[in-house]
Amino acid sequence: MEQWLIVGISGVTCGGKTTLATKLYNYFKDKCGHEIKTGVDLNRVELIKQDDYFRQVDDPNHQKIEQLNHINWEIIESIDTDRMISDIMKILGKKFSIYNTRSTLTHMDSENLFANHYAANYSSLSYNNDLMKSDDDSVKFKHIKHNNVLNILIVEGFLILNHPVTLDLCNVKFHLHVPYEICYERRKSRVYEPPDVLGYFEMIVWPEYEKHLKSFKDREDVVFLNGEATPEKCFQYVLKSLLEEL
Repeated sequence: MEQWLIVGISGVTCGGKTTLATKLYNYFKDKCGHEIKTGVDLNRVELIKQDDYFRQVDDPNHQKIEQLNHINWEIIESIDTDRMISDIMKILGKKFSIYNTRSTLTHMDSENLFANHYAANYSSLSYNNDLMKSDDDSVKFKHIKHNNVLNILIVEGFLILNHPVTLDLCNVKFHLHVPYEICYERRKSRVYEPPDVLGYFEMIVWPEYEKHLKSFKDREDVVFLNGEATPEKCFQYVLKSLLEEL
């Protein structure tokens, strides 16, 4: 039997989440086809990056900040979440299910256990941060059963803990945080397309981050990481935590 361990890597902008997710992916990719822990053989590893799903600049779903004459890239509307979730479902199941922009399942595939789970939990759920838990152990793997083949999916992005589907889907959740001053200095050294406009970080980026963080900062199932630590230290800590999960 194949099982999935789904790892969520969230974090503030320039907090190190992409570096961490990539290091984890590369580490496990080299382990595919081998036993990574007694009784657990790793079959495959996949990586989904939320940044790959930003909408095009001319997409009508964007919200524009009139004061700055700039798109607000820090909110869920800036992400094509439907396409991202569809891609996740393609990885996890033989077939996948389609969600509309309010995170409601509009088509159920009876051959996909994930589809059944989300049909039951999200059929009337609007955009919010509620976690709909399931008692179905065939869907939610809290611990990997031994003598089975393991697959790992890493889902990385700054809003994955703010969407009910990805929040619920991830078995293990990590969030990287750095203080305002360090985040601001790191952000200034980055080049974005389109580029940040003057005042965008202070007026939009950080306030939106604090708003997003507030929705899950008290959750016991989210492990908070110090983004000021070296990438290697973060990687080793997360790797140890994941291996203990098996």
